[in-house]
Amino acid sequence: MAQYTLGKKVAFPVGLVMGLTAYEIGVIVILSDFLLMAVINHMFDLSFERFKWAIYLRKRSVQVQLHLEKRNWTAWLMNIGWLGPLAITTLPFAGGVWTGTSLARVMNLSKRQSNVSVGLGIILGCWIFVLAALGILSLVTFAEV
Repeated sequence: MAQYTLGKKVAFPVGLVMGLTAYEIGVIVILSDFLLMAVINHMFDLSFERFKWAIYLRKRSVQVQLHLEKRNWTAWLMNIGWLGPLAITTLPFAGGVWTGTSLARVMNLSKRQSNVSVGLGIILGCWIFVLAALGILSLVTFAEV
């Protein structure tokens, strides 16, 4: 529950207090984030079909993207556009699945590019937290009671 409400930054300490290992928490976080990504994508699909302003924004975004692809200096930027959602999803305290998926939608990335960049961000971001948790646990010693 901590993972869905407050994200990895809370799920790891709560899991460690509950007695789970950092690896177990990592697997749970990755699986729950992939489920969350699927739900968010589904919500976006439904919202774009129902609201005229969302359809307008999508069309306008496609027009801007096509305009930028015609220029040499911005064409290469459009090709690496999937790095934005990847970075937002990966970096601790930068956003997460919600922000990465939203950014991918605004950038009009294909469903495959969106899923790959956010999915890879989920895995990399989780491993950052696993490594941080392992590092902190190696510094802290617990007295036997």
